[in-house]
Formats: sequence, structure tokens, C-alpha cells
Amino acid sequence: MIVLIIIAAVVLILILAGLFTAYHKVFYCPVKGMSETQSANVIGNHPLREKADALAKEVYELPCEFVETRSFDGLKLSGRYYKGKENMPICICFHGYRGSAVRDYAGGGLYLMQQGYHVLLVDERAHWRSEGHTITFGIRERRDVLTWVQFVNRRFGDDIPIWLFGISLGGGTVLMGSGQDLPGNVKGIVADCPFNSPKDIICHVCRLIHLNPDLCWPIVWLSAHIFGHFNINETTAAKDVVKTKVPILIMHGEVDNFVPMSMSKEVRDANPSMIEMHTFPDAGHGLSYLYDTKRYQRIISEFMSKHS
Repeated sequence: MIVLIIIAAVVLILILAGLFTAYHKVFYCPVKGMSETQSANVIGNHPLREKADALAKEVYELPCEFVETRSFDGLKLSGRYYKGKENMPICICFHGYRGSAVRDYAGGGLYLMQQGYHVLLVDERAHWRSEGHTITFGIRERRDVLTWVQFVNRRFGDDIPIWLFGISLGGGTVLMGSGQDLPGNVKGIVADCPFNSPKDIICHVCRLIHLNPDLCWPIVWLSAHIFGHFNINETTAAKDVVKTKVPILIMHGEVDNFVPMSMSKEVRDANPSMIEMHTFPDAGHGLSYLYDTKRYQRIISEFMSKHS
């Protein structure tokens, strides 16, 4: 009997260790302490890396105000506020997985600033100056979207037009946030290379690193429950955009191997009357702006003018 108890205890410890390893690999965020201007791993030694790094350094060195608010579950959320021109809208920008807003919005964010918009570059929960340790793939982050909108309305008044921007994880986050009861001064959402659901993107990455998603997904799902204390299947971007009351613009690179363009198409097809989508030939993950800057800027400008 004692032997059986010992064996059972060892098996339980091994199972918990495996689940914790899955949680740590997928949901835990270790980026604090790295450079906020460091290029994403998916860029690697891409020819555009030097341009991306230069833009990130430029944004990083611009004067800004560090602002804070509290999430629905009590975490301190931090962001960089860049003041624009009087009577101009404010753009709230959400970065990618284990990324930084300075890096991920070095191009598009700088363009918005140059157009006179107020820009708020958010540190998503578990990243940089924001508290927390768990990335929830938009499940909790989507509620942070509403928190930041409420912060802006308290700070600037609820008559200032607000635009929500997100890239990669941030793109999925703002699309999930579209299903919430957003205030009337939120004019629209722009999502660059978003995923359609947490499950689909995690399973896709499993395939990229030659792991069987059918075997990995139950382990990842359970690790989110036990160590992250959240249900990763709670919602998806494709479900939430059906409830949106604001127009949505999606941009996606056609050779994005990290977040396939098919994911954006699934989101678009869930509510085509409210979603406009543009794709960029030869652009990889998060690189559409750098590949065809003028077209990207034109599309954003036309979309925002149309729905102002």
C-alpha cells in the first residue's frame, strides 16, 4: 500500500510539473528586463530588421508621459502617452505576444503621432511596467481594452474620439474587446495580423515547432486553468466581432507563417458587413507596414476619415 501511495504521489508530481512547464512556456511572460526596442524573434535577421529597430529607437526617445490605471482584477496597467494636437482623437495601441508597444508600434504609432493624433502605447498585462505574470491570449486582456477606454474618458472627457489599434496578440485582443459594451466615442478598431482564437493560434504554433497539437492542447488548456486561473476557451475574436457596434479594419501579410492570414479571413467572414480587410503580398508577420508603408498609411487614413 505504501509503495502504491509513493508511486501515485510521484506520478502526480510529474503531471503537475508537466502542466507547470506548459504554463511557463505558453502563458508566463519573461520579457521584463529586455530592451523595449528589441526586434521580435519572428523578424530574425530579416532585411527590414534594421529599419524596424531604427523606428523603435526613434519612438523610444520621444518625450512621453507614463500613465497608469487599474485592471478589473486589480493589476496596475501602464502606458506611454504621447500628446497630440488639440481636438484630435486618441489612438490606444496594444502590442503583440511578449512584445512591446514601442517596438510593435514603431511604424504605425509614429505615423499616427505625425498626423497629430494623441497616442497611448499600452503595456499589456504581464509586460514591462504593467503588473501580472500571465498572458491570457485576449481572455482577460479584452477587458483591459475597456479599462483603458474608461481611463481615457476620465482623463480627457467622454467626447474625445477613440480609436483602438492592435497587432498580433494585441490585434486579437482588440477584436475580442469589440464585443464589449464600448462607449459611443469609440469610433473604430484596426487590427494587424490578429489571430481568430487562442486555441487555433496555440495549436498552429505547436505545429510550427513540430509538436502534436492534439496531444499538447489538453495539457495547455489544463495548465491555464490550474496555474493561470482562467478559461482559455471563454471566447474568441470570431465570436466577439459578431457583437461589434463599431467598424473594424483588418490588415494581414499574405506570407505570415506565424499567424496565418486565414485566421483574419475567418474573423472577417464572421461579420463582413462591419469588417474591412486588406492583405499585403510578400509581407510576413507584423511587417505589412514596413513592406508597403504608403499603402498601409493610405488605408488607415481612409478608414479613419470614413468613420470619423
